[in-house]
Amino acid sequence: MTNSSEEIEAKLERLEEIAETLEEGSVDLPRAKELREEADEHLRDLREQLDVGDGNLIQVDSDSGNDK
Repeated sequence: MTNSSEEIEAKLERLEEIAETLEEGSVDLPRAKELREEADEHLRDLREQLDVGDGNLIQVDSDSGNDK
């Protein structure tokens, strides 16, 4: 696993932790805001690292272009 994929995995795990904490509803509003901001930062970083573009999924057919 490369540094980049380890970093991505760590950010995804942290996002899961944040989501679970917020879903429990056991934090006060200021802490919830801090967690939301942290999550937004992780998501921005992940989008840059994964270069998701416009977010649309496309199917790539490995056989396309081979029909002659």
